[in-house]
Amino acid sequence: KQWYQRRVRGNKLDIYSSMMDCLYAKCTPYITDCVMGELEKLGAKYRVAVRIAKDPRIERLICTHKGTYADDCLVQRVTEHKCYIVATNDKDLRRRVRKIPGVPIMYVQQKRYSIERMPDAFGAPRT
Repeated sequence: KQWYQRRVRGNKLDIYSSMMDCLYAKCTPYITDCVMGELEKLGAKYRVAVRIAKDPRIERLICTHKGTYADDCLVQRVTEHKCYIVATNDKDLRRRVRKIPGVPIMYVQQKRYSIERMPDAFGAPRT
């Protein structure tokens, strides 16, 4: 979400290499239409985040619903398909995602990516 991208930008982290360092694997970042729309509505303050989100390496997920709040969209998507890692620094969204079993959360902490609730089988770093 926008908080996450602003935090990444503020800490000058390269999204792709930092994600690979955290997960020890190649990963593909995704952004939903709802999140992209919310970023664009926030205006000039988030123009760098919008530019990062429009990078061709970030795949776009099409939303078929109308007028849903971006957090609701993300929670609904990960509830239906538990194959995603949710990357956010939004405390309310993290609280909601924690209630969904089996969905890891990635966030920026102390100028590096951290992940919580990653199953041990996937080689998550121990903190």
